[in-house]
Amino acid sequence: MNALRNSPPADYLCSNDFTQGGFRPHGEFSCWMEDGLLVWESRGPFNLEALQAYGRTRQAAFARWQLDDKPIAAVMHWVGSALMSPEAFACYARGFEAFIASRHHYAAVAWVARSEVEGLDLMRSRFEPLFKQHGLAFGVFPDMDTARRWAMQHLLAARQAAQA
Repeated sequence: MNALRNSPPADYLCSNDFTQGGFRPHGEFSCWMEDGLLVWESRGPFNLEALQAYGRTRQAAFARWQLDDKPIAAVMHWVGSALMSPEAFACYARGFEAFIASRHHYAAVAWVARSEVEGLDLMRSRFEPLFKQHGLAFGVFPDMDTARRWAMQHLLAARQAAQA
């Protein structure tokens, strides 16, 4: 299931569990909480239906781990491909705008990807302005340890700011 661990965590969500009729999703998102970070593993490429399932998975994750009204940082590990159709990205952007405008306080998003991940630079050029528009720290890293440390620094700073 997952390239980050030898076995899946005991408590994780998968976008395949949130599909709804219509065309079959291409691509899969799995997530879990690890040391206070929302960790995602994403296997692409992705179509519109996969991003619709991602949106439902994200909502379920925030509900399950009670993340509303709290600063949160995410680490997204891309496997295989980060490419998504224009319709899929538009779906993500609409969902992100609505999500960020509600009770969700992302402090940072770290991407982890090896150089061979298809479409990484293209998708980074699409996501980066969206994240920047909302003041969200964003970085791309070659390994999980570096990404986690960076995301945790931003998360701790956001938590301290929320306490002040």
